[in-house]
Amino acid sequence: MSGPSSGALDRRVRALGELAADAGLDAVVATKDASIAYLTGFSGMQLERLMAVVVRAGGGATLIVPELDRVGAANAPTSAEVVTYTAASNGLPELVAALRGARRVGIEEDALPHGRALALIDAGAQLVPGAATVMALRVAKDADEVAAIRHACAVVTEVMEEAFATLRPGAIEHEVNALVEYRLRARGATATHPLILFGAHAAQPHGEPDGRALQVGDVVCADVSAQIGGYWGDLTRCGSVGEPDAWTSEAWRVVRDAYDAAIGAAQVGALARDVDAAQRAVITSAPHLGDCVHGAGHALGIDIHEPPFLVPSSAEALRAGTVLTIEPGIYRTGQGGIRLEDDVLVSPDGPVLLSHLPLELRVINDERSGS
Repeated sequence: MSGPSSGALDRRVRALGELAADAGLDAVVATKDASIAYLTGFSGMQLERLMAVVVRAGGGATLIVPELDRVGAANAPTSAEVVTYTAASNGLPELVAALRGARRVGIEEDALPHGRALALIDAGAQLVPGAATVMALRVAKDADEVAAIRHACAVVTEVMEEAFATLRPGAIEHEVNALVEYRLRARGATATHPLILFGAHAAQPHGEPDGRALQVGDVVCADVSAQIGGYWGDLTRCGSVGEPDAWTSEAWRVVRDAYDAAIGAAQVGALARDVDAAQRAVITSAPHLGDCVHGAGHALGIDIHEPPFLVPSSAEALRAGTVLTIEPGIYRTGQGGIRLEDDVLVSPDGPVLLSHLPLELRVINDERSGS
């Protein structure tokens, strides 16, 4: 899918300028890769080199990139002025020049290194936390963004179906993950995060795939995500090699109930923590099955993890247009983990599924391929 049009980018810049003015800011400096892409259509990777977008409260934007990204920035669909700097500069003089006359400056405080912040202060800027101002714009997805997330989900669905269809005992965990990554990349993914874990490894939600071979009786927890056209899809399904044992069957039913409860709670105006409370009430009612070790999910878009986060501490109200992962899970050390995850649009008409991968617990053929 193609990225945002220049008109859409101009509207985003204007909207951020208006939010800045409402917050009493003279300008906002966006330094997250995802925010830069959102505002300009330019997708870069900063590493040690400064990249930034300066959006002025009165209108207008400047994209600052190193010379080595000159062509990419020039080809981006943005109407922002593009300023490049050579290896003789660290980009800070160019950033200070773009901010000339701006005193109160909003920054993405979690994405501006301390040294660069001090340089702006030395140049006369009064720095104000501005990450929430940028995210206030990014959190509600427009129709094109929702379509991009749907497309990413469709690609992940296709690859996930292929992975489950070909899994057999003897498959090596890290090889399966590498093959899934290849299949996603072959379908246009620019970033991927497959996390397919077997047996006891699946008890670690963020475990590291290794050389473990898939065995009869194992549970498989397959969490697969990919960024396509600038936006992420993120899905999780589970299976059992051979007929599931009693723990796997019961844990899956409880997680499915928690999944339904959390999706039902994902309403406009609901608090993020209330969505988590809905899944947590179901999972903690069955403590004999295992532990509830994470929140109900998070928002996603250009970033795979965006606020609001569906955790007990978050009192943020859900806005129409927010896209959430809903991903309750149960984990038992030494046994495995069961998680279900879909991507859900919060809408005035209620939650809308953007992913359409069948929910059932997959039963994987317990015979080796070719046997």
